[in-house]
Amino acid sequence: MDTKAVLFDLDGTLVDSLPDIHAGVCALAERRGLPKPPIEDVGDMIGKGIRVLIERLADWWRLRGHAVETPEPEALLPELIEVWSGMPDLVRPIPGAFEAVAALRAAGIKTALVTNKIRERTVEYLERNGLEDAFDAVVTASDCERAKPWPDMLWMAAEQLQVDPKACVMVGDSQNDALAGRAAGMRTVLVRTGYNEGVTIDEWAAQNGFEDLWDDVPQAMAPILKEAAR
Repeated sequence: MDTKAVLFDLDGTLVDSLPDIHAGVCALAERRGLPKPPIEDVGDMIGKGIRVLIERLADWWRLRGHAVETPEPEALLPELIEVWSGMPDLVRPIPGAFEAVAALRAAGIKTALVTNKIRERTVEYLERNGLEDAFDAVVTASDCERAKPWPDMLWMAAEQLQVDPKACVMVGDSQNDALAGRAAGMRTVLVRTGYNEGVTIDEWAAQNGFEDLWDDVPQAMAPILKEAAR
């Protein structure tokens, strides 16, 4: 079936958000008088949304002897959001990624952003960078009871786009994207620009039967754009 729509993850796929996430985590740690995790450890914590990030951060502190001082994740979540709101934006687009999204739309292929970020943070980033109209649909973790790796967000995006899931391609950088795409019945394309919870995406993909890997979004979209031009 020809590709009618492409769904994109955000963090690690279209943007490098790790420096931004790490800065927020360190600011929260400083506020709480707790150790600041190195950026590599924070990279291993992300991928399943802010709530899981907070849970893993709390575990990181507890494992290092700070169980008493570590609040419950529910208490830390609004604090982290508050800290981020007062910080400069350190998120940077991956070169050529949003240009590839625009090229798809120009070729008549619908696009959606499907991210495990909460809606507030997603909209904030898009509006700050003039990208609020970059996609035909935007689905966030705030919109579904179950985030990726469950397929619900992808199905919601396909429904909003009015495209059969079988005619959609899911593009992401992690196992959460891959598993969600597979469960949704979509072709899944993986890129090497992001984070995969401490395991390289090449290694994980080889072990789990995913073969469509590319260095970045522009490279991954080239065959789809070529197909659309026929």
